[in-house]
Amino acid sequence: MVTSALNSAGSSNPFPDSRFPFPGASALARAWSVCAKDAAQELRRRIALASVFFFAATALTLVSFAIGPLGVPPQARSAVSSALLWIILFFSAATGLPRAYVREEETGTALALRKVTAAPVVLLGKTLFNFCLFLSIAAVAVPGFTILLEWNVSNPAAMALVILFAGFGLSVVSTFLSALVARASQKNVLFVVISFPLLVPLLLSAIAATVEASRGNLAVTPLRVLLAYDGAASCAAYLLVTAAWED
Repeated sequence: MVTSALNSAGSSNPFPDSRFPFPGASALARAWSVCAKDAAQELRRRIALASVFFFAATALTLVSFAIGPLGVPPQARSAVSSALLWIILFFSAATGLPRAYVREEETGTALALRKVTAAPVVLLGKTLFNFCLFLSIAAVAVPGFTILLEWNVSNPAAMALVILFAGFGLSVVSTFLSALVARASQKNVLFVVISFPLLVPLLLSAIAATVEASRGNLAVTPLRVLLAYDGAASCAAYLLVTAAWED
């Protein structure tokens, strides 16, 4: 009895959930493993990543030819350019971010992932990957936008905060909605219908903050809205992802 007690004490698992394959690993380490797995899968399927950046490049080129720096009055240029930038960022991200959970269902790995890792950990890992993907898109789209449309950002630090806050919220919501629609028959249509009302407050705040950043100002109120949105979206996704993906 003593021996069995010592053995059970020595093998105690701080994470009693049997779905955690590495008992000593933290939740963040497991989430990072999910993120690395998604990155490796996308790098092997280069066509998926290429389509995201190709869409961004195509949209930038068409906007620059259709509007250009001379086609908009100077007094309206910051507002129009800011709206166009976030339209390009949103639709470029929408070609890749919603595939976070859909990819698991299509490749047949969803059941195995449910068995070995808790749903909130999977959500965190896939959100990290989507956030990195969004930052990569922004790193290409924003400089290209400033060059092709001769758009000047007077406060780059404020613009960087807008990209970070809005990008994280967009990543969280897109990842959660991907879990919600992964097993639906009309995934793309359902994602667009659900995401529109959820992402409108984020996009409007991001556009307002971008306008102020282009004028050299730090838009405190829109940034606060973005930060509050990120917190609320993260909490809601954490609480609902188990029911959305596992049930």
